[in-house]
Amino acid sequence: MRPRRPRALRRTWGAAALTLAALAATFTAAPAANASDPDGPIGRGETMDRSWSWVAEQVPYSWDGCHRNQFGCYRPDCSGFVSMAWNLGSSLTTWTLWNVTSDIPANDLQPGDALLRDDPDPKATHHVALFVRWADTAHTQPVVREEYDFGHVAEERTWGNGLRGFSPRRYNRLDDLMPYGSIRVKYDGMGGLNSPLGPPVTGERDSMMGGRFQQFRNGIIIWHPDAAFAIYGDILSKFWATDAERAWGFPTMDEADAAAAPNGTRGRYQFFEKGLFLWSQQTGAHVVHGEIYKAFDKSGHEAALGYPVTDEVDEAGGKAQKFQKSTIHWNPAKGTWITDN
Repeated sequence: MRPRRPRALRRTWGAAALTLAALAATFTAAPAANASDPDGPIGRGETMDRSWSWVAEQVPYSWDGCHRNQFGCYRPDCSGFVSMAWNLGSSLTTWTLWNVTSDIPANDLQPGDALLRDDPDPKATHHVALFVRWADTAHTQPVVREEYDFGHVAEERTWGNGLRGFSPRRYNRLDDLMPYGSIRVKYDGMGGLNSPLGPPVTGERDSMMGGRFQQFRNGIIIWHPDAAFAIYGDILSKFWATDAERAWGFPTMDEADAAAAPNGTRGRYQFFEKGLFLWSQQTGAHVVHGEIYKAFDKSGHEAALGYPVTDEVDEAGGKAQKFQKSTIHWNPAKGTWITDN
């Protein structure tokens, strides 16, 4: 019989609520990223680690000298701060940072990118800040880390008045594929390149329902405020084919071995916030959810009823789902009942 789920997974399946504080934690609470070489490729995780060091140290703004810490010695103004975060060989200026960056669309801004403005008018704003995340779902208020004026220290704050003519820019040697934060912790814990996921093929991006995800050759890791979990194989194919987290929410566990069915079938299972995905070689991957899941759970799961051989389908004013040994029926008047196949 399958072991009972841990208490953390025994919760009401509902929509995940992402908080900005939780999103910030993925950039500050994870272990320090691997060190890059000056002017060499650098991952977003290391960039965020480096930038956070000046915020934590409350480095005061200045045009003179340099601030030294474990990440080197850089001029403590806006462009020196970004040069430090990207591990550049020296402190560049707002006009020379253009030479090591490229334009990107505002809707593609990711942690570790920059917002840069260098106006020919000497009275205009000349400034650069490091992008952290959006403060709002409409993507009109960027959260940045910056050294922004005399009398202030390096800090993370929200630009409530938008981009204000600043150009979204990406450092040319930023390694977008390198996992970071909670996703990197999960990936490394699974064995990294030697894990079932294989190498990354995209950078980390926003998911449809408020979390973050990264795609690898054989699967994804998806993150939301509780934890990061991997989805791969036929369960991932089914997840994608049935509207992914919009339909099922986020995973609440990694894939694991399921119990043996009465006929000896064995497979794998993974719980999501709104459903259970069950797979076996003989039956493929199917989702059990709602009232039919409650009956399935009460009746002993796959150890008693076998693996699902269909998804839930309509029948005579209700729903039904066929398993290897039995079929679970439901309608609003009668509730659920089970018939032998």
